[in-house]
Amino acid sequence: MDLRKWIIVVLSAFGIFLAIDQVFYLSLLGNLDLENSYSYLLMALFLSTVFLTFKVNGQGKYRVVAMWLDGALFLASFLISLYMAVMGYDILMKGWSAAAPTHMIILSTVLWFLILEATRRTGGLALSIVVACFSFYPMFAELLPGLFKGAGLDFHSTVAYHIMSPDSALGIPLKTVGNILIGYLIFGVCLGITGAGDFFLKLAMGLFGHARGGVAKVALIASALFGSVNGSAVANVMTIGSITIPLMKRVGYPAYFAAAVEACASNGGQLMPPVMGAVAFVMASFLNIPYLQVAFAAIIPSLLYYFGLLVQIDGRAVSLGLRGLPKSELPPLRETIKGGWFYIFSLVILLTVLFYRMETQAPFFASAFLILITNLKKQTRLSPKKVQNFFYGFAQTMIQLVAILCAVGMVIGSLAITGVAHAFPSEILHLAGKNLPFMIFLTAMASFILGMGMSAIAVYIFTAVILAPALVEIGLNVMAVHMFLLYCGILSFITPPVCIAVYPAAAFAEASVMKTGWTAMRLGAVLFIIPFFFIIEPALVMQGSIFAILYSSGTAFFGVWLLASSLEGYLVFVGRFGAREGDNRFEWLFNNLLRCGLFISGFLFMIPGAITDITGLIIAACIIPLQYNLNRRA
Repeated sequence: MDLRKWIIVVLSAFGIFLAIDQVFYLSLLGNLDLENSYSYLLMALFLSTVFLTFKVNGQGKYRVVAMWLDGALFLASFLISLYMAVMGYDILMKGWSAAAPTHMIILSTVLWFLILEATRRTGGLALSIVVACFSFYPMFAELLPGLFKGAGLDFHSTVAYHIMSPDSALGIPLKTVGNILIGYLIFGVCLGITGAGDFFLKLAMGLFGHARGGVAKVALIASALFGSVNGSAVANVMTIGSITIPLMKRVGYPAYFAAAVEACASNGGQLMPPVMGAVAFVMASFLNIPYLQVAFAAIIPSLLYYFGLLVQIDGRAVSLGLRGLPKSELPPLRETIKGGWFYIFSLVILLTVLFYRMETQAPFFASAFLILITNLKKQTRLSPKKVQNFFYGFAQTMIQLVAILCAVGMVIGSLAITGVAHAFPSEILHLAGKNLPFMIFLTAMASFILGMGMSAIAVYIFTAVILAPALVEIGLNVMAVHMFLLYCGILSFITPPVCIAVYPAAAFAEASVMKTGWTAMRLGAVLFIIPFFFIIEPALVMQGSIFAILYSSGTAFFGVWLLASSLEGYLVFVGRFGAREGDNRFEWLFNNLLRCGLFISGFLFMIPGAITDITGLIIAACIIPLQYNLNRRA
């Protein structure tokens, strides 16, 4: 391992020590345990290493210059952030966020531009330009018209506010990482490095590998289980997909379809309780409610999503004539559980501690148990190489989160200090003319676009602060609004041209990225539809009477079954829908009309309301028997 990686590993190890000291209130670092000092230390440890991980591509004689530039930026961000951490007490007590000494303004200005450069390297040029515009925004806010007109600040005040106040770069996003997310990121890396991905895969293989098209169903279950804890669609594809995609191709699924299945399954892990990629804990802190309420609310939408995927996978298996793997090729279920029971038990520990409202400490207990047990078994014992990979893997996740969330914090801070953030909800309401469908559409588009450059957690935090109040002010259910923002924020992960979950999956499958992306959109159709329905009918997120929840979820599942079956062209117990090979023009048109009717019927069932349900039922009652008779004749 080269010097660069050693530095990252050492800083990562200290970051974990720092998190334990903060979360368990050990106070081993004295004044550095102050909240602002803790945030500065996170920046010193992880913002600085952006410049060691995302390096400048220098070619030929410029390569040495690029290396020196990366090293200089690393040292500058590390030393400035460390100095800020040491001066944390003075920053708080002497009010330097309002009026700071000249040397602190200079250091803050350098750190400001380092955050922008780190954002460019981790999130791309487009995101860094947006963040830069918003971070400079307070200096010319009073010159702008309409919605964006706000109180103005001079350069010195803007710099001091961004870097030394608790409401900008050190604001809610970075605090969320340091106080809540860091433990779950550690637990996720622990699961990965100790072989949990392989265990979940074997467990799913033992349970579903024998079913028709069973390998794709295995990918679905394994990715949902591992992705819930891992929280990263791309990392999930890289871990689970490297095994499931070649297996799906081997049993007969087309390469692009296999890649699309894995991309959709991995993306859904962020929506699947109990952990939801740690978003559940962020949402709980925003709503000031117990975590279990958020996890409970997420059950029906996430099951609807995976149910839609399952129906389409099964339909494709039938049309391709696929069968499950022979039992001789499947891992014995009892032996699998016996060899990896501790992975399940670590999740039980996590949920048990969560039940006692210890959200920040829970993942540390689960991680400690997992590391202890795996080191008692020879097969899973951590070698020095695995320990290095653990720290390095944790650093890679933290690096991107800290850089982007510092940037998001500056955007939120700029809107707050100018007063625009407080007026934003009422201005959006005025812009939309209190038109509910238009408001929902605007919010969905904003979340979707932001999701192109940020992680699910980052885009959720941003939209929860800026956009959620406007929807709540209209009278929509608070839980439904926040879940809606999360779902819309991850749509771009499987939507071309961005589709960041599709690229690694297509690479494993050796398939066309765009063809895989469009297939992933079709497979994940429920993800695009269901948020618009549960924001109108909160019973789908467990908000309402038991009867309303049972009725709404029952009709929604029936609607998803019909809709997903129409998309794949196969309905269980009925058979094939749509045109067949050899149909004449009239038959081709008639058969496709029946398929469209099935889609409309499913869509109507998903829309909340008795009238739409009855209409959907009438359409289905006309189409399904007719198609059944046509299939019997054929």
